[in-house]
Amino acid sequence: MNEEILYEPEAEQELFEHLRIVVDKGQALLRIDKFLMNRMENVTRNRIQNGIDLGNVLVNDKPVKASYKVKPQDVISVVLPHPPRDTEVYPENLPLNIVYEDDDVLIINKVAG
Repeated sequence: MNEEILYEPEAEQELFEHLRIVVDKGQALLRIDKFLMNRMENVTRNRIQNGIDLGNVLVNDKPVKASYKVKPQDVISVVLPHPPRDTEVYPENLPLNIVYEDDDVLIINKVAG
């Protein structure tokens, strides 16, 4: 298949994943949600269907339903929010060589680097 997948580099820094796919000339008719499942890594079908329902999946610049069947040379644009990231900070139990400690200051002797 000679489909084209383009990623927008600055978009990766944002909260959304931007994807543009030009469907191969030899592509058989296939539901868009199944087509995108085969083309997008680490994306669930549920997430794709939610994006379609919200109008974030366009074919030839028009919103489509999940039942839409992709056709050769269709241009598919996808904008999906990145899944929430775990930003929790977890404490680690590390042995520390404490040289001095009071209510305001803590001095630790550690290896350089």
